[in-house]
Amino acid sequence: MLYKLEHFFQVDIEIKKGIYNLVPTNLQYGYEAGIEKYTNDLDDFLSYAYSELKCIAMDVFGKDSDVMSQVLSMEKRVKKQFYSCGFDVNKLKAFYESCISNMTIEFVDCVKKNCVGYAFTDTLPMGMATTLNEVLHFFHAYIVNNDQLLHTIPLVAEKQNEMSYPIQLRGNSVDLFGQLFQLFPTDIDVGYTDMVAVSDKKLIMMVRDRGHALTIDITLRGNTARMEYFIPKLCNIDMINALPGVNKVGPESVGATGVIEVPLSELPNTLFDFISKVPMDKDMIIDRPNLM
Repeated sequence: MLYKLEHFFQVDIEIKKGIYNLVPTNLQYGYEAGIEKYTNDLDDFLSYAYSELKCIAMDVFGKDSDVMSQVLSMEKRVKKQFYSCGFDVNKLKAFYESCISNMTIEFVDCVKKNCVGYAFTDTLPMGMATTLNEVLHFFHAYIVNNDQLLHTIPLVAEKQNEMSYPIQLRGNSVDLFGQLFQLFPTDIDVGYTDMVAVSDKKLIMMVRDRGHALTIDITLRGNTARMEYFIPKLCNIDMINALPGVNKVGPESVGATGVIEVPLSELPNTLFDFISKVPMDKDMIIDRPNLM
């Protein structure tokens, strides 16, 4: 499974690059050679992307799964719509948005509700996905937030915190991530904590009891560490909105997301300080009636 996860993250990057590079902003009316090249590139990209999505669906969900059937159905629909565009610039631009790049708020919220660590539901949002971007988003959320999936990865090291919960490191033996595991303070009030070294550049973390099940996707890029996080439960909105890199939330928000980028040397202190500031159930503010 570790190899399959590493493959997914590599594919995730490549497909996102393709989505970015194929934005049809430079298409010119009447410029037939440019439009033809664009459609050829887009055709090649769709073949590559759906080939990889089918491989990932088989690896993670199974050949006979509903998710695999939905990917196959989407591929057929999308390619039929693409081939109907011809060299029409307006149709190609509309196709790019409706079948490749768009991501609706409703879909994102559905993913947040149903792909939560330690509390997965039987409802998978794949059926709502209409674009490549949405499929990638669902796959990423399903993998990163799935404790059962992460626990299939071989254990590298384990220790207990002061609350008697295990902190586990799984996956590849990577010196930097091994050091991060050793440095993880045992006095931070957290529940079960999983750290999975997918590669020498990628670490996935799931920390229970912080926002129910805080997940952090850490990517190393040269001397920079990028931490993308998801907090499924908004225990205290004021505390959430005070977190570094957060996308501000309100009472009606479904979970919280954010990004923190720091020099590699500052990763341990920044990471542990961030985890300690994510609110818990005990931080919830409950409105009580005034009995006076």
